[in-house]
Amino acid sequence: MKRHFRSTVILFTILISLFTGCTSIPRSISPGIANANTPEPVGGSELQNRTGEHAYKVDNIVFFEGPSTLKQAALTFDDGPDVYYTTKILDILSKNKIRATFFIVGQRAEKHPEIIKRIVNDGHTIGNHSWDHPDLNKLAPEKVKFELDQTSNLLSSITGFQTHLFRPPYGAASQSVVNELASMGYKVIDWSVDTRDWAGTSPAIIMEYVKKELKPGGIILEHCAGGKNDNLDNTVKALPEIISYAKNLGYTFVTIPELLGLPK
Repeated sequence: MKRHFRSTVILFTILISLFTGCTSIPRSISPGIANANTPEPVGGSELQNRTGEHAYKVDNIVFFEGPSTLKQAALTFDDGPDVYYTTKILDILSKNKIRATFFIVGQRAEKHPEIIKRIVNDGHTIGNHSWDHPDLNKLAPEKVKFELDQTSNLLSSITGFQTHLFRPPYGAASQSVVNELASMGYKVIDWSVDTRDWAGTSPAIIMEYVKKELKPGGIILEHCAGGKNDNLDNTVKALPEIISYAKNLGYTFVTIPELLGLPK
């Protein structure tokens, strides 16, 4: 009887362990933000953002932060351009005499070349953000190349120069994708401060993220355009406060090439 009871207890314990292990829910990657809370070691299969961690590079190709020796930060804006939010953001940056970096979606640049020209004429830096914002991990190498080449050729025709900065859509790039990007001469620019503005995050919460994650060398992720139903009003409302907060702490804002010591 005792032996039967002991066996039952052991079996029950094993079943509980199996059930607990099998029902744990992995964190997923939402649009516009990589899995920041479950970082993988450098060289893992997914080289995604490690928000809030110390600065490092992956083979001098993937950058999450700049040097921590200077109180500098870079404002970056993804998914543009459009004629509404991008224009408002450019107006705020101009008023504050700040230069930022814009990661451009080719399809949108094709519709609004005049905004691309204004971004460059205002002294900002542009980077490639693919043609139509796919998950590159799901594409064949030739399709990845097409996404970048199509956007690069368009931006070159508008601006007269080529960019070698690239930000993967969703911050997702497998080791094979990174190798492909490196073979094309790109530097992969991720981020260390995620405002989650794409999700309609309130200005107050956006500021909480900034206050928690901003460190010298920080790369701040925001957006300057969105999907059909996306609302970036809070991005526009929070941007002056981000600028004021960082300046009061002694930060200066620079472009990505300036932050990372890359060629312009």
